[in-house]
Amino acid sequence: MVRIARDKRHTLLKKRIEENPFINDEELAEEFSVSVATIRLDRMALGIPEMRIRIKQKAEAAQPKQKSSGFVGELVDCTVGRNAISMMTATADMVDEAHIVRSQCLYAQATSLARAVLDLPVCIPVVANIKYKQPVTVGDKLIAVAEVIRRRDQKYYVWVKIRKNAKEVFRTKFIIESLE
Repeated sequence: MVRIARDKRHTLLKKRIEENPFINDEELAEEFSVSVATIRLDRMALGIPEMRIRIKQKAEAAQPKQKSSGFVGELVDCTVGRNAISMMTATADMVDEAHIVRSQCLYAQATSLARAVLDLPVCIPVVANIKYKQPVTVGDKLIAVAEVIRRRDQKYYVWVKIRKNAKEVFRTKFIIESLE
């Protein structure tokens, strides 16, 4: 395997983090074929904070854009018509008798994020293909990423994936219809 020169790696690392500020050091280390310690040193040299701080900065920057009514979680970033990111921490009022977060809470986060990324005045999910992949418990920090895949007439195809600690716990493929 060919090693990338440090200056070139710094340029690529900066670009990669700009593309996806929620990528963690382990994923970056694997992508660049270096150690996690090397990635941390590179980030420090470039003045790039760790993922946790980047997420918080994005959330704070998005606060004025956040829609207050009916949004589940916190809108972190949104490019209308393309993609969006939200965060939510699982709370005690979301769990069932087995202390597992009810799937409808994850669905609510996914639905509200899909609606936010489309920013349509009136729309309804007409199809939702859902996969609940792992249990979620109180205190888990959930990151949801929505991506608009395509549009056909008044129908929008949106994929939403929810992760905790970089592992996918819930995913859904929506077909959302604009009612205008």
